[in-house]
Amino acid sequence: MSRRCSNPHCFVDDGELCRDGKLNPAECPFWSASKAEATPSPPTETSARVPWSGSALGVADLANLAPRGRSILIGVLGAHDAGKTTLLTGNYLQLLRGQTLADARFAGSRTLGAWESLAAWTRFEDAARRPSFPPHTPRGTSRIPGLLHFALRGPKDEFRDVLLTDAPGEWFARWSVQEDTPEAEGARWIVRHADAFLVFADCIRLSGPKRGQARNDTRQLLERLGNHVGHRPTVLVWAKADHAPPDGIRTAICRVLNELVPHAIEVESRIDQRETLVLALEAALRPAWIPLRARPVDDPILNHEPFAAYRGTRAHS
Repeated sequence: MSRRCSNPHCFVDDGELCRDGKLNPAECPFWSASKAEATPSPPTETSARVPWSGSALGVADLANLAPRGRSILIGVLGAHDAGKTTLLTGNYLQLLRGQTLADARFAGSRTLGAWESLAAWTRFEDAARRPSFPPHTPRGTSRIPGLLHFALRGPKDEFRDVLLTDAPGEWFARWSVQEDTPEAEGARWIVRHADAFLVFADCIRLSGPKRGQARNDTRQLLERLGNHVGHRPTVLVWAKADHAPPDGIRTAICRVLNELVPHAIEVESRIDQRETLVLALEAALRPAWIPLRARPVDDPILNHEPFAAYRGTRAHS
């Protein structure tokens, strides 16, 4: 019989740090016997435990990450196969080469395993397998998106944890049609918590035989987002821009964008030009780097008579 943690928010059994900070899990009150495990787990070195596994982060991991500094959550929205994962992977590869992102340099990551699993598809491993695009993000059963993370340190030594959502496009397709559907819970979570947005328009679909449906899907997504975005930075990414959509389709999408998200900007990204992938992410990251200042709270003047402003005095004993 092995002993396991009964706290559903603790992942010490996977080799991470105890959620209550105990170096020895046996000292934690949640550490209890489990009849499901008959074979004792091999002992691990407590000094090697860290509060992350290298995989994509979940909501429970944010509690360990948020206290160390300001974090920026960028929601990446778009249809299936629109190029969302390719853009994220391209930016990671640029950081590996020592390039800066929004004038900030790479300062670590808690999801290196997840990044490397995507980047591996773009590398020459052997003659039998050539580089290709990262696979489609599976729909799975999770209701919350996986979060890819890297830390950046700016030119004035300011530190930011950047979190990027890597979610299946089917979530946003369902959300744009019916906002409260259970299948769109992950999309609702992204839109509710994101500090900035990257919205993808797939130029290959917009210029292909099903361009009419692709136009309607993109417009529908922008219309739904326009009800929630507020003043948060928003970037429309014309992905795979080496394929030019017809002028009428592009104009119709831009019209919806200007009406519902007037502060949004547009950028183009090309698969054969990795620097355009970086510029697209920078367009969302730069305005979110420094948060907006809170507006001062002013007491409304209800009456201009001086006596009406009298608040009285506190009684003294």
